[in-house]
Amino acid sequence: MNGGEVIFKFKGDDKDLEKKTNSVAGKLKASTIAIGNLMSSAIEKVGSSLLGLGKNALQGVADLEQNIGGVETLFKDSADTVIENSKKAYTTAGIDANKYMEQITSFSASLLQSLGGDTEEAAKVGDMAIQDMADNSNKFGTAIENIQNAYQGFAKQNYTIKLMSA
Repeated sequence: MNGGEVIFKFKGDDKDLEKKTNSVAGKLKASTIAIGNLMSSAIEKVGSSLLGLGKNALQGVADLEQNIGGVETLFKDSADTVIENSKKAYTTAGIDANKYMEQITSFSASLLQSLGGDTEEAAKVGDMAIQDMADNSNKFGTAIENIQNAYQGFAKQNYTIKLMSA
């Protein structure tokens, strides 16, 4: 044997040796192509997933910016309180910050009207309302979306939203 060469000592009839060697080479080539196709498919799926993840992340940031703008417009000097509450919403109400801000702004006009424009009190009462919605959802097994729709319906009918702490 010399640097990288393999020498086979073969005893017997070698008339089918070339045919069998070509058969093995063909199978190796087919396997290599199949593996290449699988890898290509896997890479395509990973790339597609990453693209989707990037798109979702970008949409989340855009939604966050829009929600913050809405909160700042509606809650003015108390916007920071609402934004801070939204950051804790996952633990206090089981929803993300975007959902929190969407929800509080959806009934904030009625809430602010019923509180005489007091944005500080509206931020406090709005937070309590969202936590109550989450609590009701957990206690009674009602989908939180249904409870949120009910609160929005009350707000559209100009009912005064008054919450009492337990």
